Amino acid sequence: MGYSVDGFADIHTILSNERKVGGAIEAKRIRLRTGEEFTNPVITNIDFSGSTFYSVSFVTDQGESYVVNVQDISMMQSLTHCRVHEMKNTYYKPIKTEQRIRYLKKLCEINEGSYTKIFREEAAALIKDIGKEALRSTPIAAHIDYTENNVIQIA
Repeated sequence: MGYSVDGFADIHTILSNERKVGGAIEAKRIRLRTGEEFTNPVITNIDFSGSTFYSVSFVTDQGESYVVNVQDISMMQSLTHCRVHEMKNTYYKPIKTEQRIRYLKKLCEINEGSYTKIFREEAAALIKDIGKEALRSTPIAAHIDYTENNVIQIA
């Protein structure tokens, strides 16, 4: 389930709060002024100075990274903020999933034996972002129980 992203300010807010909100920003299509068109690119960075946005970085479905001036973008179609497991970009999805799993492992190592409410909330948010299927093959899955109602318990 993706949430609509309405402009550069929204992109910047989501990217700068990535740890809290999770997910990624994916577009259905981006077309450049030169006519190049990319399907399912993931926005990875946006640069600004003061209140002026001047460049956008994204990764295409073929694994190509682009940094383009905002004036070179002629169209960005259907920008959405979606969870990592919902991404359609087949190149960037495994990369982002692996980053999230590494972060979750490190979080569990640091908090081992002291599962506070804050830790449980952050771990649950990461698991919800990654998706249960991606975690099943990792060693960390032994510490996570899933109930029938999709409630996550960390043991």
